[in-house]
Amino acid sequence: MRRHILAASLAALLATTLGGSLHAQRFDARGLTFQNAETRWIDSVMERMSLEERIAQLMVVRVPLDMTDSQTEEFSRRMNGYGVGGVCFFVGTAERQVVQTRRLQADAKLPLLVTIDGEWGLGMRLKDCFSFPRNARFGLLPREADTIVRRMGEEIGRQCRDMGIHINFAPVVDINSNPKNPVIGTRSFGTDRERVSQLGIQYMLGQQSQGVMAVAKHFPGHGDTDADSHLELPVINHTMAYIDTIDTYPFKRLVEAGVGGVMVAHLQVNAYDRERPSSLSPVIVNGLLRRELGFDGLVITDGIDMKGVTNSYKDGNAELMALLAGNDIILLPPDVPKSIEVIKKAAQHTDSVRRMVDYHCRRVLQAKYRLVLPRVGEEIHVPGAEHEAVCRQIVTDLNFSVDHTVDSLARAAIDAGATPGCQVVVMHRGRVVMDRAYGRQTYDQGSPAIDGQTLYDLASLTKVASTTLAIMKLVDEGRISVKDPLGKYLPYLDSTDKASLTIEQVMSHQAGFRASCPFWMSSDNRDTILSLVAASKLNAKAEYLYSDLGFMLLGDLVNRVCGKPMEEYVAEHFYRPMGLTRTLFRPLAGGVVDKADIAPTELDTLRGLIHGEVHDPNAYAMGGVSGHAGLFSNAREVALIFQMLLNGGELDGRRYLSSAVVSEFTSRHFTGNRRALGFDKPLLGGGSNGPCSSMASQASFGHTGFTGTMVWADPQTDLVYVFLSNRVHPSATPNKLVQMNTRTDIQSAIYKLIK
Repeated sequence: MRRHILAASLAALLATTLGGSLHAQRFDARGLTFQNAETRWIDSVMERMSLEERIAQLMVVRVPLDMTDSQTEEFSRRMNGYGVGGVCFFVGTAERQVVQTRRLQADAKLPLLVTIDGEWGLGMRLKDCFSFPRNARFGLLPREADTIVRRMGEEIGRQCRDMGIHINFAPVVDINSNPKNPVIGTRSFGTDRERVSQLGIQYMLGQQSQGVMAVAKHFPGHGDTDADSHLELPVINHTMAYIDTIDTYPFKRLVEAGVGGVMVAHLQVNAYDRERPSSLSPVIVNGLLRRELGFDGLVITDGIDMKGVTNSYKDGNAELMALLAGNDIILLPPDVPKSIEVIKKAAQHTDSVRRMVDYHCRRVLQAKYRLVLPRVGEEIHVPGAEHEAVCRQIVTDLNFSVDHTVDSLARAAIDAGATPGCQVVVMHRGRVVMDRAYGRQTYDQGSPAIDGQTLYDLASLTKVASTTLAIMKLVDEGRISVKDPLGKYLPYLDSTDKASLTIEQVMSHQAGFRASCPFWMSSDNRDTILSLVAASKLNAKAEYLYSDLGFMLLGDLVNRVCGKPMEEYVAEHFYRPMGLTRTLFRPLAGGVVDKADIAPTELDTLRGLIHGEVHDPNAYAMGGVSGHAGLFSNAREVALIFQMLLNGGELDGRRYLSSAVVSEFTSRHFTGNRRALGFDKPLLGGGSNGPCSSMASQASFGHTGFTGTMVWADPQTDLVYVFLSNRVHPSATPNKLVQMNTRTDIQSAIYKLIK
């Protein structure tokens, strides 16, 4: 009974629906134009092709899994003997696919269209290739980060091109509107039609920029189904108005943006056609897609071997009906010779079917002229390691854009009163992947919001972002050695027990200095304070103890060796050449910085609100500039300084330090002491109570500051992390920022995001 109904249906289609319209259109479908050279090539190919070969050109066949070389040879002989238009690869390895592609193309009379279904990259099908996260994760991107999807599309396109692939059946632009959908789900960009459309366009534009056709699927929209068309025919009961407003909206947008292909799903869309699946319906393909949406690219069926079709249409009839509906390519016919036989018989019997075969064959040949012929002779190969590096960068950028762990930790610190605000900047592989500001300068809601330009008192970050840089440069220039004693450059130490202390010992905090002393209570004169440091008592044993005192002397050492103030020396050799306009001592001097752009620190009983002046009392008493404190900056500029160090002393093509001196200063020099020269390091042997995340490598280096600052660089992961805050406002106690472990918890969260 079913056969009689099918035969009647086919006859009706041939006699009424298609005969006149296709005859009138000939090869001039809406918007379709052929260039002269293209037309001549297509004409010449068509003249040499039999009817069977023209029909076969409309078919893209599945390449069987795990074929041996001899099986590949036999498959190639049979399929190329029929003259099929293309092949589609599924599961395997990239290396094996390259071998098979070379063989199949070598045996083909006409170059084959090579296709793949790689929605989240070649790794979706090839186990040795990279897989991006599913579309649903990209759907979480904020609008300003949509270009990440375009970059993904570009990279997938590049890898396809390397592999000799011309068409990738992606992106999915179905709207995930049914939580019970068993087949779409995370393959969709989401539930909002605008976001699905925009991200689908970005993916498409990226892929097609590499000469690989994108295919929007699954038309007219597979999102609101609770059945899998691989297993059965899903039913859509929405009205035409709903379908037009929601389901087909992303397809309209991609058509307008220039998508090359559209894949038609196997759905029963009752508002349009109660008799036929959408893939076999002329009302949906020729009517809705071609005429109403104005689509003139390649129309491709979903796999015609799926049970959503084969449960009801067998023995080549589905393939014929797909052709009659207006599809250009019949994807994955289960029986190629049978399909050719059925379509050939219909074409011989009905002139309009013959014209239709020719029409769609020309369109397939047009696609080959544009996609395949320009690449004939190109060497195809497995994508190299550089592709994986690009993929990982894209995923890292995605993670930083959609993950809110850092936001939550920063806001929790603000809500708990650990700091009024903060900046977080992360650089990964030389690129800024996070640049965020939180909170305000004070807890007053009328206080200025923190932004990227806000300046913070760096506190002890001065030791590494100024003093240590200066000493590294002097070592590089051969003007000093880390083995030199302080007395060689600071004659006022000659009569003290500090003259023989080496620069290396002081910078490693191995010299025996006390941690700190309130010299500011005795004097506000820089030279007097330095003399008090010189006269201070050393500890009985010269072992590791973190101290400000040695760095106060080192700042003076730089002044004396350079013959100019340290702040001028570091500005001349580092800050100005690097374009760091917001990294400076005494930021209010000379009106360089507006006070409103500086986060205040403590409300002090003696000094009042400390705002724009260094918080550290000894540095303040010394005029605002010292080797241990006094530098102000923002997170962006501190990150650039440490990126230069991570690069071995080079930034943006300019060398500031030799790689040898960077290596020397970021390495440990004393057994049992975790410190490097100036720089802090992770706990020896690792651990969770150190100055940085336990995830940081032993090669990493950085520093923390009393005002709530931190910078850390990790050569193993090519990562720079900067956290700046004014946690000492309005009072330095209690230190909730340390109690909450905010700085290192954020650093750990960042390690989890990088790929």
